[in-house]
Amino acid sequence: MASAAASVSVASLILPVLLGLLLLPPPCAADNILYSGESLNSGQSLRYGSYNFIMQSDCNLVLYDNNRAVWASGTNGRGSNCVCRMQTDGNLVVYTGSTAVWASNTDRGRGNYVCILQRDHNVVVYGGALWATGTNIGSARVIIAGNSNTTAAPAVVATAPKNK
Repeated sequence: MASAAASVSVASLILPVLLGLLLLPPPCAADNILYSGESLNSGQSLRYGSYNFIMQSDCNLVLYDNNRAVWASGTNGRGSNCVCRMQTDGNLVVYTGSTAVWASNTDRGRGNYVCILQRDHNVVVYGGALWATGTNIGSARVIIAGNSNTTAAPAVVATAPKNK
């Protein structure tokens, strides 16, 4: 009988943990980043502290600092059910249906891009190499390893195959 009570007790401890893992966002999820292929629908926003970059229901994409507008796309009234999409070509675009009503004009070709609401309240699109010498050899790689326990800059390790 003690075994059955212990099983129930263990199950009552494990169940909330499992539900928490399933229902809560991962700890590395950021509220201030929009990745390539992701969108902000009407009413959705990126947030960082008192800053809020929101796709409003009036189709205006607005950056607020303490509820005070500091930047806007100027697209209010230009559509309904608008969506702000971080495209895989590096362009941040506001759409009403299939019609673009505003764009960041940062199309740089297919790649991985992010739109980040930074702590300085600037919204920036990053990603994709914009220029290279074209002198890479073989399968060179760069590894960036951040240290999550300090504010130090990430360590960068670059390796390339040895010339034969």
